[in-house]
Order: sequence, then structure tokens, then C-alpha cells
Amino acid sequence: MILRVFAFIWGATLVTLLLFLSLIFFVDLTPPKDVWRKAELEILEQELALIYDREGPAGTRAFWQQIAPAHPSYGLEADSSCTHPSAIGVSGDGCLRLVDLGSADDTLALLRPVTLPLILGAVVSAMMAIFLSRWLTRPIREVSRGLKAIAEGHLETRMPASLRTSNREMQELGKDFDLAAERLQALSEGRNRLFHDISHEIRSPLARLRAAVGLIEINPARGSSLAGRMEGDIARLDQLVNEILTLARLERGERLGEFQRIDLLDLVENIIADANFEGRVRDVKVQYSGANTLELHGNLELLHRACENVIRNALAHSPQGGVVAVTGRLAGETIVLEIADHGVGVPEADLKNIFNPFVRVDEATPSVGIGLGLAIASSALHSHGGSITARNRQPHGLLIEIVIPTLIGNASSEL
Repeated sequence: MILRVFAFIWGATLVTLLLFLSLIFFVDLTPPKDVWRKAELEILEQELALIYDREGPAGTRAFWQQIAPAHPSYGLEADSSCTHPSAIGVSGDGCLRLVDLGSADDTLALLRPVTLPLILGAVVSAMMAIFLSRWLTRPIREVSRGLKAIAEGHLETRMPASLRTSNREMQELGKDFDLAAERLQALSEGRNRLFHDISHEIRSPLARLRAAVGLIEINPARGSSLAGRMEGDIARLDQLVNEILTLARLERGERLGEFQRIDLLDLVENIIADANFEGRVRDVKVQYSGANTLELHGNLELLHRACENVIRNALAHSPQGGVVAVTGRLAGETIVLEIADHGVGVPEADLKNIFNPFVRVDEATPSVGIGLGLAIASSALHSHGGSITARNRQPHGLLIEIVIPTLIGNASSEL
């Protein structure tokens, strides 16, 4: 963009200079008539002064009578005061003065040859400046209109294609604006969806608790039989509140514990042991293969919750008699943990969304949680500088890959 602005300004200056040259070569800039008249007046005054010195006032008048027909624009008058700068003669003999009967403004006459190129150059420069200023400020005006639209709640606003393709800098500006608008729109939609999902998750247990209280008021004897169900709903609400608070703290970057040197494999093996115990009901097994040690610097509680949520999610979506394969390996200065199941997988369009809060990919399948497990796992891993991704397996199943730097804890401990 800098080169374009320089070329534009330099081009405008060059065009102005070329116009000046054209005027000099192709336009008649010879002195106008008024300049010739001034020169003629000066010559006549000099001649009359010489005649006055030789023949006096009378001879000068006689000489002027002879040449007057050739100079009809001038007249010879007496100047009794002899104070005018162009007076001819001395005060004692009577002064004379040659008068231009049709004189014009000599100053304007002298300036007239210069004013034309100046005016033309000023007009060309003004047009170039207006075009350049509008060209430079157009992206700012577009961004300003876009920001005003976003401030008014129109989060779907995007930059026009003309702004994104004019040049590289404007293209980057358009992309950055669109990216910010998309993030704001996603955050707004996510917030609305989060409020909706939280209210949905809370409404069901509250409705059951309200119904149980009504039954107890009608028949107090049923209190003991309803106590277990009420305790389950209360525990579900308590878990929901705790996980929402945990997710909120992770997204704010709050420090949830100390970072220390740990072996991730110890955590994974304990989680696998618990998962195998729970999977006996459906004959689902969780198996580990890979490196014998996965040491890193991190938060024990966050990593435990992240790995547990992912493995339990794979266990819940595995079919009867299925196997969940957990693989761990070192890749340079990172640890890669893969959890693969043999379930139905996830639609390709929803692979990125499964790490958002309260996402339900298959509404027909009964939910085994409250929809925050993978979201908490994603936030916990991001707090370690890691990442989590998902992809479908062939012929069926889902594979979730966790990548955690082994030394990121030194920087993350400041969170």
C-alpha cells in the first residue's frame, strides 16, 4: 500500500509538471497588449523628454502633434505641479505629462500568463487529492459502518468483497474484521445457547423436586420412598453447578491448582481401571498401549478431569462388547494421547462443536451426562497450552487426539 500511495502522489506531481510543459510549448505566453503598451509609453516619454530639453515645451507640443496620429491611445497634458514621477520638463518652464488614455491594470496583465498554469495545476492537484483521500479513507469508513452495525446488534455484518480484494493490506483488514465479527457472533450465540441449555438442565430436576415435594405434602408417608430420587436430583444440580463454575474459571484463565511434575500414564491407568469396572455391565473394555512413561509438568486435577471425561465419553458411546483403545506416545516435546471407540461416530459438521458446552450430537441417544465433560476437557488442555481434536474412524467410531506440551507448565503456572 505504501508503494501505491507513493506512486499515486508522484504520478499526480508528474502529470502537473507535464501540463506546465505543455502550456509552455503549445500555448502562446508572449507578453499581452498591456505589456507592449507600457513599453511603448516608456519609449515615448524618453523621446519627448529629449525634445523638451532641445526645443522646450512649445517644440515638444509641436512634435507630439506630428506623431499623435500614430499613437491614438496616448495624450499629452500639462502638469503644473511637476510632481508626477513621469512628468517631463521643469517647473519653471511648465511640465508636461504623457497619459495613457486606455490603460489597464498592468499588474494583472503581468500575472495573466502565470495564472493559467497555476490554476490548472491547482485543479488537477485538488482532483488527485480528493480521489486519493477518498481512496485512503474508504476502508476506514467501511470498517466504521461495520462497527456501528455490530454495536447495534447486527453481528452477521461482514466486510464487502471490494474491501477484501483491493490490496493486500485492505484484504488483511477485511479478514480481521470478519474474523472478529464471527467470533463475536459465535460468542453471542454460544451464550444464548448456554443460557438455554442451563435452564433446560436445571428445569427438569427442579420440576421433579417440586413434584416430589407436592406428593410429600399430600402423603407424608411417601417421603422415605421419594428421598432417594430427590437426593439424585439434588446431586445432579450440584454437579451441574460445579461443572459450570469449573468451566467458567477455566475460560477466564483462573489458576485452579499448582503445576507439578507428574506421569500422565499413572492418571490414565487409574481412569482405565475405573472405566473397566463400570464397563463390565455392557462388556466394554478399555485397553492401553504405547509408551511406558508420559512425564510432563502440569496440573494434576485438571489433567485427570480432562482424560477422565474423554475416556468416560468413549466408554458411554461404545456398543455392547466394544473396546476403547487408549494409545500414548511421545512426539518431541509433546505427549500425544489417542482415545478411540467403536461407536457410531459424529457427523463431520459437528466434529468441532462437540467441545462446546451442552452439545447434543444425537438427540435420540439418552444422555449420560450434562454435556460439559468435553468442554471442560478442552478448556483444561488449553490451559496447558495443549489441544484436543476429534475425527471419525473407518468404518465407524470416533478418535479423539489430545496433545500436551511437556514443558508448558512452567509458563502456565502463572495463570
